[in-house]
Amino acid sequence: MQMIAETECPQGASVEELEWYLCGAITEGDRTRETVVSKSRFRVGRRSVCDLLIGWSTVSGIHAEFVKTAGTLFLRDLGSTNGTFVNGRQISTAAVLSEGDVIQFGGAEFRVRCRNEEDSRGTMQWAGRELPARLISFEKLVNGQGLIPHYQPIVKLSDAATVGFEVLARSQIPEFPTPREMFDTAAQLDRETELSEASRVVGVAKGFGMPAEQTLFLNTHPTEQQGDRLIRSLEKLRESAPDQSLCLEIHEAAVTDLRATAELQRQLNDLEIALAYDDFGAGQARMLDLVEVPPDVLKFDISLIRNINNASPMRHKMVRTLVEMVRDFGISPLAEGIETSAEADTCLHLGFELAQGFYFGRPAADWRKAPTIIGA
Repeated sequence: MQMIAETECPQGASVEELEWYLCGAITEGDRTRETVVSKSRFRVGRRSVCDLLIGWSTVSGIHAEFVKTAGTLFLRDLGSTNGTFVNGRQISTAAVLSEGDVIQFGGAEFRVRCRNEEDSRGTMQWAGRELPARLISFEKLVNGQGLIPHYQPIVKLSDAATVGFEVLARSQIPEFPTPREMFDTAAQLDRETELSEASRVVGVAKGFGMPAEQTLFLNTHPTEQQGDRLIRSLEKLRESAPDQSLCLEIHEAAVTDLRATAELQRQLNDLEIALAYDDFGAGQARMLDLVEVPPDVLKFDISLIRNINNASPMRHKMVRTLVEMVRDFGISPLAEGIETSAEADTCLHLGFELAQGFYFGRPAADWRKAPTIIGA
């Protein structure tokens, strides 16, 4: 999942700015449209005073504001009811936007586009290199060539037994040395869904021979939760690995349509694929989601876990209360990002069932060699 930088909007003189666009459906059921962010301060919402009127019931009257300054585009929420999200994370201060970012105003989703200058040959430039060269390399990725899945152990906290692995996409193609560059390129090309699908396919294939009772946790991209393409891809995946235990992760903040999420869960049940909500507590933790569409696993965000051993008694009480409530719902709570024995011991004391983090094992290209010894 991409992280975004958050900062205060800078003040000062404007310089020559890039052309920014929003691509998405302005009303529910409408086709995708391209809208220019035409002003230095550009408001979106349902009221007529907004620069972009979005006719979604989950969008507030004046929902959010874009600010263009010094060649940079910022976004800030204006106290909306259902929140503003960038790449699945709810923002509380101004967020710096990049080409390809996925924005959600309530249930309305838009993609950020930036029109770059073309060189004299009419070839679009990307980060100083010609797009066609990167496109050729990217084609290899989505065709499964050059994708190297890594497997990070997920353990049972009580005895540190490995119960599964999260599949993390990595590239061995020089143009994409980091996951961020790989997914940024996918966003530039509007092909995040293809990359996400390819990552799951290769991850399951390379995991061949894994004990069936150990679960592969598979990631999704927010753009995949529109339409039925996700389920079709999972049906094929299940056919390729009929006996492997699988769990699909979706970001907790991306659960904006409970009816659609409930239907997704029903279809996953038919495929015998479990459901996990990722990064719980990173933004607006909506308790109603857990009641209406309870996942099998709830992954508590690293922000709640980091240095939990040194946290105040009140924070311990808050986390323990959440964990107990989750367990009462029949959901398995998982602590993400554990890096020390003290954090692991505290999470066990607070009632967590599962855990993941460098303390238990770093991601490895071969799941058989993924360290599962405490402190690895």
